Amino acid sequence: MKKIIKNILQYAGALLLAIVIAALLRFFIVDFYSIPSDSMYPAIEPGDFIVVNQLYMGARFYKNLDFLEGARPETVRVPGYSSLKRNDVIVFNFPKYNQDGIWELDPQTFYVKRCVALPGDTLSIVDGINIVNGKSGYGNLQDQQRLHQYRGDYAPGIFHAFPFDTRHGWNIRDFGPLYIPAAGNTITIDSSNYPLYHTIISHETQTPIRISRGKIYLGDSLIRQYTFRKNWYFICGDKVFDSRDSRYLGPIPEDFIVGKASLVLTSKDPYTKNYVWRRFFKKII
Repeated sequence: MKKIIKNILQYAGALLLAIVIAALLRFFIVDFYSIPSDSMYPAIEPGDFIVVNQLYMGARFYKNLDFLEGARPETVRVPGYSSLKRNDVIVFNFPKYNQDGIWELDPQTFYVKRCVALPGDTLSIVDGINIVNGKSGYGNLQDQQRLHQYRGDYAPGIFHAFPFDTRHGWNIRDFGPLYIPAAGNTITIDSSNYPLYHTIISHETQTPIRISRGKIYLGDSLIRQYTFRKNWYFICGDKVFDSRDSRYLGPIPEDFIVGKASLVLTSKDPYTKNYVWRRFFKKII
């Protein structure tokens, strides 16, 4: 009997150690996501099971679990070994509006997109081509060329883009220029750029912002300039004609980002459920 109990305890200990190691890997090093859509085709295909490198820009943790009861999700990030670069593919939490109409991350919804512009960059889309700081070469160039040459009709909800106002009139062919906020940088805030940054400012301050008679009010305070508190990123899907990304949302903040998508681990055809062997261990670039 003692030998049986000893064996049971050894197996239980080994199982517990394996669980702890797996949990540490998920929290600090890598995470895994199954991709249901084709918005990142051809870099990522529907049915791909991808590995996300959390060490790259530093593992992100929730400060507490109060958001499970309806509180605002708050995160903290430990230092990573690198910083996000243009054309990196990332996984991030999709934004949602809370009851006060202020952006917060949705802890249950994850998207995968490509980082096109970094904090401090200026981005434009000129006749369908992404231009960052005066240069092209960011995002899926082949699909951008398709958009550049396209002269047909667009499906509903595709053509018009952020910030969806008549003053700017931006669309997926002609967009910007848009300055991507960097932490510590200060801008003048007025009626002309209010549509571009009001969501960002209200998110960072957790305070409603409004415009009245051409003047900007943060809560009850009149503001004429604003210093950004976070780094923001402009992200795009590789499938230019069908991707819900920063062209419609605007930039996303760094604390929404989980990590860099680095590898397709396995893949299954979403219709036949057969393994797609050519996708196994494929590097995401």
